[in-house]
Amino acid sequence: MNVNQLLHNHQLAKLKAQHAHSRWEREDYSDLIGHYAQQITAWRKSEGLSETGWPHAARTCMLANR
Repeated sequence: MNVNQLLHNHQLAKLKAQHAHSRWEREDYSDLIGHYAQQITAWRKSEGLSETGWPHAARTCMLANR
């Protein structure tokens, strides 16, 4: 699974947890949130990125260099 799919699934699980109809649904989606967060963290480590925040190179605006 690529990082975009991981990020999508993480966000979707967060939205579904917010709108869950029962405590059990909320707990299931909370587990998924944690699962995807761990996978995203593992991907970031494998790419040599910090575990949190934006990579430094991503902070510069591409349009500012034109």
